[in-house]
Amino acid sequence: MIEIKPNIRYQSNCTDCQAALKPLAVQWLGMHVVVKCQCVNCQTEFLESLKIHHFIENNFIINLDKKIVFCQESVHNQWLAQNLIDSLQYPELEKLEISKEVFQECHQVIILNCIDYLYGHCLLKLLNAQRHLDLNPDYGLIVIVPKFLRWMVPEGAAEVWTVPISLKQGQCYYPSFAEFVSEELKRFDEIYISKAYSHPCQFDITRFTGVQKHCFEQEDIKITFIWREDRPWCSMSFFRLIRKLKIFYLGLLLQNWRVKRLFKEIRLHVPEAKFVVAGLGTQTKFPRWIEDVRIDKFDQKIEKQMCQLYSESRLVIGIHGSNMLLPSAHAGMTLDLMPPRWGNFAQDILYQENDSRLASFRYRYLPIETSISQLADIASSMIREYGNFVLNMTADKHK
Repeated sequence: MIEIKPNIRYQSNCTDCQAALKPLAVQWLGMHVVVKCQCVNCQTEFLESLKIHHFIENNFIINLDKKIVFCQESVHNQWLAQNLIDSLQYPELEKLEISKEVFQECHQVIILNCIDYLYGHCLLKLLNAQRHLDLNPDYGLIVIVPKFLRWMVPEGAAEVWTVPISLKQGQCYYPSFAEFVSEELKRFDEIYISKAYSHPCQFDITRFTGVQKHCFEQEDIKITFIWREDRPWCSMSFFRLIRKLKIFYLGLLLQNWRVKRLFKEIRLHVPEAKFVVAGLGTQTKFPRWIEDVRIDKFDQKIEKQMCQLYSESRLVIGIHGSNMLLPSAHAGMTLDLMPPRWGNFAQDILYQENDSRLASFRYRYLPIETSISQLADIASSMIREYGNFVLNMTADKHK
């Protein structure tokens, strides 16, 4: 946590003369939370990102006099710094109607800001709430969430501030949001900002969705493929080709064919299994023996229903991405098909298994180029061998 009231706990140095910077104020710019500061020697003013979320290791500082950004080159070229610069230049003047729910009056609070322009980032930030609720009971937790994530805020939060912005708008600067937060913070004597770690651990997904995780004792064996239409199941060379030629529908046809063939091969090994396709996008058709529950748009009711489906699934299979977060958190096991972006390994999986050996069995990562026959063999063995694997690997616990 980072204290911002009564003191701003912040240390940095001037990029010109290396003298200390004096913090003047914390500014809330949507997903960005920055410190306005001034050099004690040359009086130059700066904006520096607070070290929270992705900025813990990738923070940047902007010289307001010279309009220069100082940061790692990769940070400047990517979204971390550039979208803040753009949003400051072109603020959104629309007045946001922010909803404030107060469940508990507090004088000492921790603020968890979940605003972002990527769904996975918003969700992962929110998962930090459990740590604060469990480990910092003397402080009220204030959760700032975009409207689409309100339903997942866990019980126990002192306040919830719901902001009506879409993901696309998540990186924008709304002066009305900054004014709302600044005014509300006057009510508190002591304020900390959560670091909102980008990949928190040790959380129970049921506290967020209200849906139980998979029960391996249930008789039905359901296998669910998580469909997405912006990143279909195909090689990267084919993906680049269909995108360049604007024939993306061919990628969806190929994905449809691969899902059907995969399910057919698994069914040879696990004939009692039931097969489902879920996810965002309804293009192409599936035969009647495959249950098709894909949708065109998510809302709170549908998303909770989908979590129930994931919970009923012994195995979920899908292409790496934020679409795998909630499925992996609720399902019994997960097969994550990885494009050549191994630097993002495991970032889309919400582990709900504390035993490292069982986790290695339940959560698998395979190259997207893996043959369908190999995938079918691996998926089938996961279904058939899970029980024996658990008995062998946890025998010492049953002595």
